[in-house]
Amino acid sequence: MNCQSHFIVFKPTAAPSLQNQFDDIAAQMSAWMLAHEVKMEQILAVRVCFSDIANQMAEFRHHTLARQLEAACLVSCVEQPLLDGTKVGLQLWATQREDLTKTPVDGGWLVETEDEVIVMQTVRFSAQEAQGQNACRQTHMAFDRHIALLAEHGMNLRDHCQRTWIYVRDIDRHYAGVVKGRNEVFEREGLTSQTHFIASTGIGGYDDNSESIVCMDFVSVKNKHDQAKIVYLQAPDYLNPTIEYGVAFERGTALNLMGERYRLISGTASIDHHGRCLYHGDVLAQTERLFLNISKLLEADGSSLTEVCVMIVYLRDIADAALVQQYMDTHYPDIPSLLVQARVCRPEWLIEVACIAKSPLSEQ
Repeated sequence: MNCQSHFIVFKPTAAPSLQNQFDDIAAQMSAWMLAHEVKMEQILAVRVCFSDIANQMAEFRHHTLARQLEAACLVSCVEQPLLDGTKVGLQLWATQREDLTKTPVDGGWLVETEDEVIVMQTVRFSAQEAQGQNACRQTHMAFDRHIALLAEHGMNLRDHCQRTWIYVRDIDRHYAGVVKGRNEVFEREGLTSQTHFIASTGIGGYDDNSESIVCMDFVSVKNKHDQAKIVYLQAPDYLNPTIEYGVAFERGTALNLMGERYRLISGTASIDHHGRCLYHGDVLAQTERLFLNISKLLEADGSSLTEVCVMIVYLRDIADAALVQQYMDTHYPDIPSLLVQARVCRPEWLIEVACIAKSPLSEQ
């Protein structure tokens, strides 16, 4: 059985209008799928980054690309402007496995293979749902929606949720409320420093509803054969446990998924083993350090940066874009990536990177 999965990034070339850029991405995606013999039903999820989601979302929803994707897979939309000057970019996750059963569920998809059950969900609130609810409350609401979905399929947050992305409007103002809400949910659900947390990225971003402070994406996995092979990645000589500064997430998680060994690396910044920011004000030095941190996390599961298959780079200040893009082009030219503007959860962090590495199970 061919168990290979793919991560690919599509960015428009020189198309001027938003419509043209959607057309360009659709054409690129179609050509890539044909070349790699990937069917639409084998696409698992896409993330679409917009430069101005309030003005662009309606046009996306009416485009053939959106209709095709929403009928086939999880579609997560977020305002995080690409720093190459384009209006939209798309990150895609697909598999070449044939033994897929896919069922639409609330805000996402249930995917089942002979090896695992995967629940993917994107939580976006309506204006009525979000109105008057602060960041802490909206965080509770988002987790509760995923917990309810998991319960419908015999799963729970503690044992099965492997990755979250938390997008926060005005993160400098609202992140403390998100942390409070997540900590409360985790305590209630039995996620503690003595058990484990969940790999996560908490980052600036938002949807087209101005009442929403918090949006979330979830991936939960129930492995039918080897759930025990989940490893929570640590590199204590380089990064401290997150609980030491009051937040609750894993630095990274390794698990068997889609016939491969995945390492899901949380948003990682330039910190030391005490959780202190290193190289204040120096974006390139921070970039070097965060990739060192990522490499040490990957080593904890026998992997390395050479196995990274996709990444997203979050920059606080657009003035740093040219320097960071040059660094990425020099050091990681062959890894599909998006460079976007998104403020990190602590102002002194100028840059953060989240990534996925994977390798065949036969190499384990």
